[in-house]
Amino acid sequence: MPSDASCITLSSLWMEEVSMLAARIGGAHADVSRCIAASLQCQVSCEEGMARRVARGEPLSGEVVRLLRQCAELCELNARALQKESRLARRTASLCFDLANLVARTAWLDAEDRDSYTLARDALQLARACRPLLFA
Repeated sequence: MPSDASCITLSSLWMEEVSMLAARIGGAHADVSRCIAASLQCQVSCEEGMARRVARGEPLSGEVVRLLRQCAELCELNARALQKESRLARRTASLCFDLANLVARTAWLDAEDRDSYTLARDALQLARACRPLLFA
């Protein structure tokens, strides 16, 4: 069983880690704001892209529809994590960076849907907006 001293030390370390993360996120307030705005815009674009694909007859279980659903859900989670200065905000931003690049490529290659270029643009803007939070 841990002693009271070790619990206090672990608690202090955890609080220090949270404070450092908040300082990093808070110190780059403009970057965080851009990432939140880009996340929310990409979420909307992914949801619209899903609706267009389903309207074209693609099943909800289709690979691209699932990708867009995951992206929309992750975008929402990322925006909330950043707004709350969550300890996981850097992780969600990292996942958004990776997934947004994949969505942008997939959308760019969708020649059947002219609106997919808007989705590609929004996904790339999200990746660009998240990047400073990852490599700061």
